[in-house]
Amino acid sequence: MPRPFIVYYRYKIPTEKAKGAVKQFRLYAVNLDEARRLITQYANYPNIEVLNVKSA
Repeated sequence: MPRPFIVYYRYKIPTEKAKGAVKQFRLYAVNLDEARRLITQYANYPNIEVLNVKSA
């Protein structure tokens, strides 16, 4: 049964010098390994830095 995981990430706008604010995203996965694999698929955009993944 899927459990909720919280992903902390940061998005940097290319024209700005400062890093973006830390944001969070809720993800449902069976275990932590699957959550990490899913977030690498979802975060396949430029300028996104995944900081942490933990269970909710």
